[in-house]
Amino acid sequence: MKRTQLSKTSKLAALLAGAALFGVVSQSALAAGTASGTSISNTATLSYAVGAVTQTPITSAAAAFVVDNKVNLTVLELSGSATTVIPDPTLGTVTTTTFSVTNNGNTTQDFNLAVANLANGTANPFGGPLLDNYNGTSCSVTNVVVIGAGSMGAYTPGDQHINALTADSGATVTVSCTTPAAQANNSLAVISLTATARANDAANTLGAALTNDTGVDVPGTVQIVFADAAGSDDAALSGSHSARDAYLVQTAVLSVSKVATVICDPANGSTNPKNIPGAYVQYAITISNSGAAAATLSQVSDTLQGQLTFDTALISGAGVATNCAAGVGSLSATGFGALRGTGATTYAAPGLATQNVTAGASVAGQVVTVNFGTLAGTAYGAANASLAAGDFVTVYFNAFVQ
Repeated sequence: MKRTQLSKTSKLAALLAGAALFGVVSQSALAAGTASGTSISNTATLSYAVGAVTQTPITSAAAAFVVDNKVNLTVLELSGSATTVIPDPTLGTVTTTTFSVTNNGNTTQDFNLAVANLANGTANPFGGPLLDNYNGTSCSVTNVVVIGAGSMGAYTPGDQHINALTADSGATVTVSCTTPAAQANNSLAVISLTATARANDAANTLGAALTNDTGVDVPGTVQIVFADAAGSDDAALSGSHSARDAYLVQTAVLSVSKVATVICDPANGSTNPKNIPGAYVQYAITISNSGAAAATLSQVSDTLQGQLTFDTALISGAGVATNCAAGVGSLSATGFGALRGTGATTYAAPGLATQNVTAGASVAGQVVTVNFGTLAGTAYGAANASLAAGDFVTVYFNAFVQ
């Protein structure tokens, strides 16, 4: 009889244990995205009979707990490349970058936002040989906008935090930095944005810091559990996440050169001519762009000395000495030639008739003016004031030595 009772007791215990285990597993599977503070409570009920007589079901005490606060977030840089900066030669240049901050946890949280300049020598987060060599100034968060159907509290300009970002919501964070005036081409500044979860607080007020609870589980208390991965500049399980961006200075680097080549004199013609009175000198003004961005050219002005007279015919200087006085071999009706190209300058004196200028260059007294917005010609092409990186443009004309 005792053996029979012991067997029934063992079976009852096993059934209760199995029922409890089933409840725990089921609730665990369902609670992955459950909001923190949600109460989870269930019981196990046993139906049984003794002999042929059905007995009153036995119900266990409730197994209850509340869902804890899983703190998890992700910060991502959004553009996938360094942000190009065109520096102002006298004023700082304000440029923006964008990140996203996503609340992957199960609780509405505030998120502190911190922008940092990284040390010189830091690698470009997007690859390449350039390293960080300058710091932007006045770096700060200048806007926060919720993404899609997410929800957050109102953002007030100047706030350096996200207010009340709900679970599974994200926000776009705009960061602005000022690049110092006249920063050199290909300079690189690497920055980071770190978001740190904080307690949800009133609008425009950053909530209190959170502490990861590494102690024993307290079923009836909402405990804080850090579950974040490591970012670019933070450790895993820190309640923070970070990502990097970079500002890359890309500007035009222009140089202007002027070369004088004597092409004819009244004693030697075009054979080894010299700079004597009566000689014709061809001036070539070349503008080269060795930078990384196009430049929009405006105007070149050149004032000739009083000992020179502009040659309205742009003579070639070919032939005997008398050609110098006769103006034989005229290359341009306007007195100007021009061409553009890529790489090393291809102009060589004397110029060619195919390089004649039809518009955009003029002379008034001793002042020569070239307007690149209207400059056009056979070799130069249609008016185009843009000078691409790696390109050059040459404008040339003759002057008579009195």
